[in-house]
Parts: sequence; C-alpha cells; structure tokens
Amino acid sequence: MRIVFQIVVILCVLVAFGAAKLRFEDNLNQEMVEERLIQPSLKEGTSLQLGQTGAAVALGGLRSLVAAMWNLRAFVHFENLDWIKLEESYEVITTLQPQTTHYWETGAWHLHTNASVHYNENQDLSPIRRQALRKLYIDKGSAFLEEGVRQNPQNWKLHLGLARLWSDRFKLPDFSRAVNHYDNVLATDTIPDYKISQYKRFRFYSLTRIPERQREALEDGTALFRSTPNNHLPNLVCCLFALQNAVQLPENERIPDNELFPDEKTQYVWLSNYWQNRRIAFPMDGVEEKRQELQAKLGTPRPGR
Repeated sequence: MRIVFQIVVILCVLVAFGAAKLRFEDNLNQEMVEERLIQPSLKEGTSLQLGQTGAAVALGGLRSLVAAMWNLRAFVHFENLDWIKLEESYEVITTLQPQTTHYWETGAWHLHTNASVHYNENQDLSPIRRQALRKLYIDKGSAFLEEGVRQNPQNWKLHLGLARLWSDRFKLPDFSRAVNHYDNVLATDTIPDYKISQYKRFRFYSLTRIPERQREALEDGTALFRSTPNNHLPNLVCCLFALQNAVQLPENERIPDNELFPDEKTQYVWLSNYWQNRRIAFPMDGVEEKRQELQAKLGTPRPGR
C-alpha cells in the first residue's frame, strides 16, 4: 500500500508540474507573439489549404515566403473576378502573416471596394440582388479588418481602415461607426504624433453628419479651431459656422464671423465652395442665406480679389 501511495503522490506531482509548465509555456508563447518575436500558430485547417509542400515550408519557418506566393495567387483570383477564392486566399495569407498590415488592408480593399463594385455594376443580376451582394461584400471587408484589429489591437492603420470605410459616402456610410473607429485610432499607442490632429479633424467631420450629435460636434470643432491656427481650414470653419446656426447658439457664445473667416470676400468664397458640396451631408444651416447676403453686399467676389 505504501508503494502505491508513493506512486500516486509522484504521479500527482508530475501532473501538477506538467500543468504549471504548460500554463507557463502558453503565457510565454503569447507574450512572444505580442512582442512579435515569433509568429502565432497556424489556424486549424490552414495546413490543408496550403497543401503538403506549402505546409511543410510554412512550418519550417518560411511563412513570409509562402504568404507572398499566396498573395500572387490572390491577384490572379482578382483578375478572374473570383471573389470567393480571393477571400479564401487572404484568410490563408493573414493566418501565415497576421502582423503584416498590408495583407489585411489589401484583402479588405478587394472585398469592400472591388467585389462590391463588381456586383453593383453587374447588369446580369437583378437590382435587388446587386444591392444585396454589394452590401454583403462591404460587410465582408469590414469583418476582415475587424479580425485584423482583433489580432493587432494597437495597429492604428487597421482601425483607420475601418473609420475610412464607414465614412465613405460612395459605399454605405455609417458615421456613428466611423466616429467610434476614429476614437480607436486615436486611442492606440502606435499612432504618430503628427497624425493626431488630422484624424481628430476627420473624426469631427464624421460627427457633424450625425444630426443628434451636432452640439457635441460643435464643442469638438470649437476646441480644434482654438487649439492651433493649423485647424483654421475652410471646411472646418464652414462646418463650425453652420453648426452654430444649427444649434441656435446665443450670439455671445458664438465664434464671430470675423474670427472664423479672414475677411468677407474669403467668407463668401469658402461658403460658396462648401455649399456646392452639400450632397456630402455636412450641416448647411444658414449657409445659403449668408452667401446671398454677402453677394448682395460684395457683388460676386473671386479668390484673390
């Protein structure tokens, strides 16, 4: 009985040691992946897609080479308009090289732009079918980028890809989603300092196109305008002018026109250009009235006169 007891104790110790070792190795492996010292393990089923030779090469440490070869294969699928095989190819490519931004961006672009436009312009399909497939592939492109973000949460370029996708008026814009993605861009540790002001402006432009958040947009835009003269840009200034009218801001709280615009001639030109882009869905409150007022006062001023 004593020998059996000793054997049981030894087995328990070995099992406990093995479990602790496995946990330690898993944590160490995860840390090394996050630090980009090693590549993540291949997804289940990827070896089958790669084939015997490709899997052997990938497992042998040449994953970047295999990914590049599959990228060339994906381009052939693009030329053949075979979107299903193209999507499958980029799933393999990003499994092999999940930390390479270019592959996530390119795969998503093929889906949300090339494939969606192809189906939208395919006259062999019914209008309802065209619209459904267009939306399907825009959503696929978004989902592809979201997976890239899940695997690379501090990659500001992938967050930016989502922000641009959902603020693109030529696709199916969702400005609330775009604002959230711009927030994620600005929250990353990797975004260059010189890009921050630019993407704060882009976030502001998306925010202005959400009617129920116009007061928030006005506050953010005012802060941007006052933060630096580099933000005294025609589009931002005209948005502020319209937003102050939209929320009926009291006169004593407004940024006066002579502070927003360099002079009345410039104000007329900027507001005229802004008015011509009204299909973009920026706020337009009071813009046409002010244009007419300035035109009556100044005639039809031209830039530089």
